[in-house]
Amino acid sequence: MKRTNLLFALILVAYALYAVVFIHLTSALLEADPAKPWIPETKRYYVLFDDAMISMRYARNLADGDGLVWNPGGEKVEGYTNPAWVGYMALFHLPNIDPANTSLYIQVTGAVLLLANLFVVRAITRRVTGSDYAALAAVIFTAFYLPLNTWSLQGTEVSVLTLLVSVGAWWGVRLLAEDRFSVGPYLLLGAGTLVRLDAGVPYVMLAAFLFWAQRRNPQHRVQHLVAAPLVLLAFLVPQTAFRLWYYDEWLPNTYYLKMEGLPLVERVLHGADVTLRVFIKLGVFPLLALIFRQDRAVRLLAWLFVGQVLYSIYVGGDAWEWYGGANRYVSIAMPLFFVLLWTTLHALYTWLVDAGPQRANPQMVRYGLAAFALFLLVSFNATYGPGALDEWLLIKPSMDSGGNGAKVEQALAVRWYTHDDATVALAGAGIVPYFAERTYIDLLGKSDAVIAHLPMDRTIIPELKPGHMKWDYSYSIGELQPDMVMELWAEDKTFAQAQPYLADDYYRAWWPMNGTAFYLRHGSPQVQWPHIIPNYEPPVAAPPPGAPDPAPDTPDTRPLD
Repeated sequence: MKRTNLLFALILVAYALYAVVFIHLTSALLEADPAKPWIPETKRYYVLFDDAMISMRYARNLADGDGLVWNPGGEKVEGYTNPAWVGYMALFHLPNIDPANTSLYIQVTGAVLLLANLFVVRAITRRVTGSDYAALAAVIFTAFYLPLNTWSLQGTEVSVLTLLVSVGAWWGVRLLAEDRFSVGPYLLLGAGTLVRLDAGVPYVMLAAFLFWAQRRNPQHRVQHLVAAPLVLLAFLVPQTAFRLWYYDEWLPNTYYLKMEGLPLVERVLHGADVTLRVFIKLGVFPLLALIFRQDRAVRLLAWLFVGQVLYSIYVGGDAWEWYGGANRYVSIAMPLFFVLLWTTLHALYTWLVDAGPQRANPQMVRYGLAAFALFLLVSFNATYGPGALDEWLLIKPSMDSGGNGAKVEQALAVRWYTHDDATVALAGAGIVPYFAERTYIDLLGKSDAVIAHLPMDRTIIPELKPGHMKWDYSYSIGELQPDMVMELWAEDKTFAQAQPYLADDYYRAWWPMNGTAFYLRHGSPQVQWPHIIPNYEPPVAAPPPGAPDPAPDTPDTRPLD
């Protein structure tokens, strides 16, 4: 026992060090350079995943007293899906912490939550298998699973939801073993709906299983039948009431963005397709625990995991399925998958050594099991191929975070090229809006209700990318007339749609940091034109009706063409 406790402590220390390096690799050091006047000083910036930075912008506006809005003073649109997480983020904007460092606190929080989750994974595995070593193995697989770390350590709410699901599963296993009722799991997972509304999925799955599994005790069945819906309503009704009062909507804007405008059959077929691709690599070996172990605890773990998989299929998967491995919906249940894996392997070891037709040499079985486990560990983390192993081994930054420096530099350049009251349109609505405080137009509609209610466009980008399938340049550019169009969505494919609104009204310029184009509205007083065009003279305002014509020698200062 002392040996396994020591080994567990070493795993915790190893994971903590791993998380520190992982977080450091996602940060960006920008160095002051006379050739880049938009970088005022050398500074390291900590940056979250772009979607998480959308939540950070809402959090800062909340802390500043501007409300739960994306643009201070702008339209109220619920462009986030994680209200409690946004509230937590807001706490780190109250002390006036340097924005370059606020994300670090959220990343450290993710690491702490994942560390806490390892204690729960160990407890579940020990209870189910009775083996300390199987528990340590499940802990290792959970601690060093690349997608779980990518989503959690880059600041999404996956970290807290993972812990809540694991604790809920552990609580459920205990209730089954002790044949008793407790409202605790319902309160726990009900609170999870404040973190993210679809935490209601594991809530309903747990309630349904406990109601079925304790069918021999009529009193418990009645308690589940009464408590489960009442507690869930106690959390959902206030959320919905607030949403109706504050945003005048029944559901978050992101629901309409991702779920409306595409036939259910197409969405589910796409979700099934991407899920099949994931499980070709992960396999279903862990579910063999249902054969080796005929007990309710194992069935509960499998039930909760399958529930998340089915939910992921229902919503059509995530926007980053190219990354491979578990997406954000499935990742929160991956610790249960690893518990089932080691429940299967432990049962297989026991059968070979103790109960097989010919008892195998225990030492040889252990060597073989260790080799197979190492193969699985590497295979599970080669999510999109061998290149993912460089991320897993901390040789390179994780998913898209290698471009964080360029994004932060673009944000600083936006501040340099525009005045405070400028309006900027862009597709990547997280990192740049957070670090460059301007009024923004979200081309992809996470914080724009008009875009969110459009049908999905499958003509330009045929693959389904939830949350990235709706845009309307005639509205976002042609009607709203931003002072700057910072970037288009998939410009190589959608530029022809934007070109009619850019050709006559916008001046094309280039970002020095990456050579891509951005567009400035001709004559806009919110643009720092001298920073773009040397010796620039602003256009003369049109005279009021009835005013005399200007003198003949007035210089021609018409807008640039």
